[in-house]
Amino acid sequence: MEFSSLISGYMQSKIDVITWQIILNFKTIFLGIIIEALPFILISVIVSSVLHNFVSEELIQKVLPKSKIYSILLACFLGMIFPACDCGMVPIVRRLVKKGVPLYSAVAFMLSAPIINPVVATATMYAFNSSEVALTRISVAFLVAFTTGWLTSKFFSGTELKDTGHSHEHEHGHDHDCGCACHSHEEHTIAGKFFNVLDDACAEFFEMGKYLILGSFIGAAAQTFIPRVLLLNVGHESFLSIVVMMLFAFTISVCSSADAFIASSFSTSFTMGSLVAFMVFGPMIDIKNTLMLAHTFRWRFVVFLVVMVSLLCGLQTYLFI
Repeated sequence: MEFSSLISGYMQSKIDVITWQIILNFKTIFLGIIIEALPFILISVIVSSVLHNFVSEELIQKVLPKSKIYSILLACFLGMIFPACDCGMVPIVRRLVKKGVPLYSAVAFMLSAPIINPVVATATMYAFNSSEVALTRISVAFLVAFTTGWLTSKFFSGTELKDTGHSHEHEHGHDHDCGCACHSHEEHTIAGKFFNVLDDACAEFFEMGKYLILGSFIGAAAQTFIPRVLLLNVGHESFLSIVVMMLFAFTISVCSSADAFIASSFSTSFTMGSLVAFMVFGPMIDIKNTLMLAHTFRWRFVVFLVVMVSLLCGLQTYLFI
């Protein structure tokens, strides 16, 4: 009896250690995703609030090319001037659409900016020690973003913003332009606009933050409970490896400035096409971004966006890489 009790106690202690290790891994990954994404969410809501308070619709209309194709092209390359992370693109895009930027241009910017920027290009070159991989990633990202933007212009004519997704300035009980006496002239001064930026940024940060937390929780669970050996078993199947790596990118929700280092760790086990698919699809569509998109845009548009990006990314990396 004593021997069996010792064995039972030993087994129980091993189970407790394994359980604790799993919980610790989950907490580490979960907090890592949030800590990695929080600065970019904060930057994005500040940029969004600055756009709302300091940039007029008239200025945006003057800057945007009248041609649909040129407008999408410009949007695809704005990331070179305004580097942005995928973690915080949805608030910026929502604000741009509300300011009058066509949905197709905003979509092209949202998909391309997290990849077509100097920070991500440099990180990719460093991770793979190859400028060719970085150029391939940027080229595929451009084609996916441009084509998705163009298809968006063909299928959607409105903003596709949810009716319930009113901006937070309405949550205070008055619109800034309602003309009532409760708004002083100071709101139109630089100081007034500065305080409005802080107020709007705080409201939008908490609005988007809950979806970041939920997405990070799901991503951490996927990284904790999906055995890596399952991924390695399909690494050399050209089409299947692309599908698996795209699903992997969707679930782990890693920032675009860091995903190249994860991809490079699979370079000996997976095809180059699947690694490029991982580095292109993840920054465009992942769990936390999808939740934010679903909160901001109508479901028909979100489904269209996810399906189009998935097909374009998968087909391009399968056929040409």
